[in-house]
Amino acid sequence: MAENDAPLSLTSTKMNLGREQTRRWLDEVILPNARALARLSFFACLPYPLIPDAQRQLEGSGVSAGAQNCWHSDGAATGEVSAGLLAELGCGQVMLGHAERRRLFHEDDSLIARKATAAAGAGMTPVICVGEERRVAARSAAAHVAEQARRALAEVPARHPALVLYEPAWAIGSAHGAEPGHAATVLEALRSALPRPATHFLYGGAVTPGTYTALRARAPWHGVAVGRAAQDSGVLHEVTDELLAAAS
Repeated sequence: MAENDAPLSLTSTKMNLGREQTRRWLDEVILPNARALARLSFFACLPYPLIPDAQRQLEGSGVSAGAQNCWHSDGAATGEVSAGLLAELGCGQVMLGHAERRRLFHEDDSLIARKATAAAGAGMTPVICVGEERRVAARSAAAHVAEQARRALAEVPARHPALVLYEPAWAIGSAHGAEPGHAATVLEALRSALPRPATHFLYGGAVTPGTYTALRARAPWHGVAVGRAAQDSGVLHEVTDELLAAAS
């Protein structure tokens, strides 16, 4: 967990920001909040070409830059980036199995598991994205999500740090996320399926001020992934304050 058992937090910029836009975002939104964000072990998953510049810009801030994906081996995989290379560049975290990659590139649990194992072997923390494609009953969602996570981490040593990010695909980019009761059922299934001491569970999908408080009242989530809200300084500040207040 983060400093003083504060919740954890992260974001992914997807491909929404170019090089100059990313530089300004880090300079105007992230760095002014860096002291508070560092207490949340906050990191931003960025497109590959932007990672080295961001690392230099964030140096000494306590905030880090992670990756949005990786490949599971070195060698003949043209256009891919290996977990080993990302680790060599200084990445500490890599997001794997995002709903968009599952949908657009047909990534399945077997491939995601190989990537997670490679990421762990390279010394990085795999961030395993899980979630149902469409709204279904909580118990059905929980069974599906727990199996995704179990398969993804099957070959990752139990004591190696890992994050499991529950982000239902139908909540991504929407105005409303999962209901607290629904999310609590999913978390219970995840914790039962993954009795791993170094694994933490986060929620993502339409996270705004108040989301974490509502979820935490029903289940012990370890933090949240912030989407578009992370690009708004005021909203990010509110979410950050809320998360830090939960640790006090």
